[in-house]
Amino acid sequence: MGVVQTFTRRRQTTIAGDVAGVIRLAFAAGEIASLWGLEGTLRASLRADLCLRGWQWAVADQTARDIVAGAHRFIGAERPSWYEGQPEHVISEGTLIERTRCACCHKPLPEDRKKFCSSICYTSHKHRLSRRRAVADDKGAEMAIRAL
Repeated sequence: MGVVQTFTRRRQTTIAGDVAGVIRLAFAAGEIASLWGLEGTLRASLRADLCLRGWQWAVADQTARDIVAGAHRFIGAERPSWYEGQPEHVISEGTLIERTRCACCHKPLPEDRKKFCSSICYTSHKHRLSRRRAVADDKGAEMAIRAL
């Protein structure tokens, strides 16, 4: 069994500041598209390093999560909602775009429609997104069950 260790608050804050610097540099260089682009990689790398130093996995994971969350707080990154992460929401809020084709079937939009050419396309699109979410939830549940 691994050694249970913790960082002092000061050490954790220092590491989070260093991680924030890495995120800022990668974002400024265009290596990542958002401030969240390295979240998984950084967390996994920190956790792996702590585990190699003898930390228990759960403690290392929580510490890595706290450090990366602290780094995001330092740079003022606000986590987007699930919906904001979808392709339909990549346009900045408040920006008006003129859509000329249906978001579902890509046919030309009638003048009285803004995103979908018909209620059939609207319903089809909503069902497709709902199925994607359900599949993602099911896969997550499967992975959790397998881990147990």
